[in-house]
Amino acid sequence: MTDDEYLEAQRKARAESVEFFRSSKKPERERWVVHEFLANLGVAFEDSEVQSLAQDPPDVKFREANFEIKEILSEGRRRHQEYKVGLQKALEATSPADLVEMYTPRDVAVFDVCASVYVDAKSLAQTKYSPEARKSLDLLFYVNLTDVSGLKETPFPDLAPVEALGWRPVSFLMRHRSCTLTAASDAPLFLRGALKRIVHRKVN
Repeated sequence: MTDDEYLEAQRKARAESVEFFRSSKKPERERWVVHEFLANLGVAFEDSEVQSLAQDPPDVKFREANFEIKEILSEGRRRHQEYKVGLQKALEATSPADLVEMYTPRDVAVFDVCASVYVDAKSLAQTKYSPEARKSLDLLFYVNLTDVSGLKETPFPDLAPVEALGWRPVSFLMRHRSCTLTAASDAPLFLRGALKRIVHRKVN
């Protein structure tokens, strides 16, 4: 690949990211989260089975699952603006070196991920979703933290406080990992199968 080809590929990819993270693309992003979550679990499915609903909750329907999708971002992160800035940088670049950025990947502990999940799940329970609604909703968090690539998978914290919030299950997606933290007895079987264990998708 020549320098010009590399720059053009970067411009195209960044423009696609800017488009994907527009507010109008929210249903598409929610379906993508469910796709990734299911793929990590090894669940075979057709794209047509993952459906956005005209009126939510839930955000996404998959078979007997009623997914309500939420996202955990690094504090203060403005992702759409971040991609716009990245696109502008690519448009102005004259060589690949102009796009080189320092990146120091770090790991996060599952204990900390669970703590963030609990804070957000509790806030949602207190401000937006009734106890009756929570009994039928499958809360799924997409954990998308800046500069984080790895997950320290042990030890798991006490999840009783999360369970007490009354969501049917609470799960999370983080890159190629999926996990169900809590699940009621009537939660979909494929969610209960990932209870308190982190399932990895094999990638090349």
